[in-house]
Amino acid sequence: MSSITERQPSFHLYSYFTLVLASLFLGFYFLEEQMHWWQPLTPKLLPIVLSGYLALAISNVLRSHGNQHKQTDMFLPSLLAEILFLGLLMLYIAPQQTDISIFILISVGLGNLMLNKRYGYFIAAMATIMVLSSSYIHSQNQGSDRLLSGSFISILFFIESFIIQGLKTRLVEEQSNTIQTQSKLYSESRFNDLIIDRMHTGVCVVDNSGKILRINRAATERLGGLQQASHIPVPLFERLQYWHEHHLQNDDSIDVIHPNGSQQSIIVSFAAIDDLSTLVFVEDKSTVARRAQQFKLASLARMAASIAHEIRNPLNAISHASQLLQESEELNDDDRHLCDIILNHSGRMEGIIQNVLQISRRSSSEAQWISLHHWLTRFIADFTQQHNVAIELTGVDLDIRFDPSQLHQVLWNLCSNAVRYGQVNKERPIYIKLGKINQWAVMTIEDHGPGIAPKEMSYLFEPFHTTSAQGNGLGLYLVKELCDANHAEIRYHHKGKGASFDILFARDFANNQNLKSDA
Repeated sequence: MSSITERQPSFHLYSYFTLVLASLFLGFYFLEEQMHWWQPLTPKLLPIVLSGYLALAISNVLRSHGNQHKQTDMFLPSLLAEILFLGLLMLYIAPQQTDISIFILISVGLGNLMLNKRYGYFIAAMATIMVLSSSYIHSQNQGSDRLLSGSFISILFFIESFIIQGLKTRLVEEQSNTIQTQSKLYSESRFNDLIIDRMHTGVCVVDNSGKILRINRAATERLGGLQQASHIPVPLFERLQYWHEHHLQNDDSIDVIHPNGSQQSIIVSFAAIDDLSTLVFVEDKSTVARRAQQFKLASLARMAASIAHEIRNPLNAISHASQLLQESEELNDDDRHLCDIILNHSGRMEGIIQNVLQISRRSSSEAQWISLHHWLTRFIADFTQQHNVAIELTGVDLDIRFDPSQLHQVLWNLCSNAVRYGQVNKERPIYIKLGKINQWAVMTIEDHGPGIAPKEMSYLFEPFHTTSAQGNGLGLYLVKELCDANHAEIRYHHKGKGASFDILFARDFANNQNLKSDA
């Protein structure tokens, strides 16, 4: 095993084995008169060797509790010293005690646990030399028991080393595979957590008591800031119990009260995970309604584009015929007035057709970094050159990411509405303000008109809805579509007098300052 963490338990076991063995040898020495276990040839040398072996054992125990052994070859001296001590006992001090070879066998096994294959076989070879030397020098003491003969023990040394090294190699491979699998599972788990946490759909896992086990960011926002280990609101828990009892989804909305007192309507659905937990999907009712509305409007836009394309040719024919008829010298004033009416309404219908086709054929946005203050300066010069009004620009400079041509169209439509309905002129300017709200880059456009009636607010950005006889109801719808295409949001709010539109640019784009470039 390669790491200190893996080797340290083996060295602990080995050090305590040597300490127990040294204590056992000393015990046999002190009880030699009763047991006659040692039967030493040199009684005076025996206590010296045993004391040295005890000192080695104590040293091993002390070292096993430190962090000194960071390489496998640092265990080798202790093992060699022990085999030399045991070999010395077998060769010169107590050759009659053949049980010492069994203790050497155990030491060789523990040594192979700590050392790599090369050093493990080296220890087995050293032990073999000691045992065979003892068998050769004291041959008269061998052969009484073939199981404990020197040759058999020597073979066991290598068999033991081979088995332990093989098992250790398999263990290391399995451990490496386990670590790789754990790392892979952890990476996949983190990957899944990031995906779930960034989902627009609210997702949470609850147990049968309504306690939240897991919850993502979207669900936290829609459930009033609830976190893991909290309990879901009572209406949602009642809906969960109903689903458990009847296995029926209920599409009715649930009203959730947020800590700040605001109320939000959510739509929930359930999916079973196991008998103890349930997956809850939480959607904002307004978001679901908006998606359905967008799908409906997209279908309507395609149909309207087809109709507009079919109307355009006969409309052009009518307009052209009216122009030719108007050139006739035989027409009286009343007939010429009728021709003017035809031409005016033909022009108005042509404008509607242009807007419809523009919506249906709108190309994808090509966002660029825009220094907004500099860009607005050029826009104001172009707009005021065509309209006899004033525009006042205030606020800090912002760097936003937006398609320049689409931003020009958005702002032109809003300012044109201000000219048409907002009672602006040279003395009563259009106000364009730049600022930030909660890290969102915001541009506000205000006028001095009557604003939008409250009863019209729910239809504000829908196509073909207008309160003016001259309007076509496509301007604000096109503005919203262009903002959505650039990850921006447009909001309207009434400030007592005048209309005010806020464009909230994408927060991620507004915060990134590394790739910006003036458009």
